[in-house]
Amino acid sequence: MDNVKLQEEVNALKNLGEHFESQLKMIGFELCDLPDDVSLLLDNCVDIQMETNLHELNINYLREYYYTKKRETIENKQITAQQTAELRKLKDSIEETDKDIKVLEKFKDKVGKRLMTEPSLQRNLITIEGKAKSLRDRQKNFVMEEDFNIDALIDKVELLESRRKKADTK
Repeated sequence: MDNVKLQEEVNALKNLGEHFESQLKMIGFELCDLPDDVSLLLDNCVDIQMETNLHELNINYLREYYYTKKRETIENKQITAQQTAELRKLKDSIEETDKDIKVLEKFKDKVGKRLMTEPSLQRNLITIEGKAKSLRDRQKNFVMEEDFNIDALIDKVELLESRRKKADTK
């Protein structure tokens, strides 16, 4: 049954094609007279009609197809521009992060150079302990007079400083 129906459609299309060719011959136009590029365009049009099931070539359909393709092109350009801007932001962020990493690496290197090794730390500790011991010994040997007045000494130092400042300003 399907085969018979399909055969009838093929015959109807052949008859329609012959009818159109005869009408073209009546006005003195034959399909073989068309340039190759026009013939190719017609073949493409037939292919599009078969794929889209559009059996009537209406200018409105072509306009709709054109505007759809134009909209897709504009949307693609917009998406490309947005993605380019995002990519630029990401590259700038990467550059800024790289700069921060370099600064931190320099800081790490400087800190690493300043860190003392254990032997040098021990030497410094021994030196400091020796100085502290010598200061304690000096303090023990220091004898202070009983009538020593620290407030009077501070007053004299302040008086000398004020005189020196007056002399410097003149």
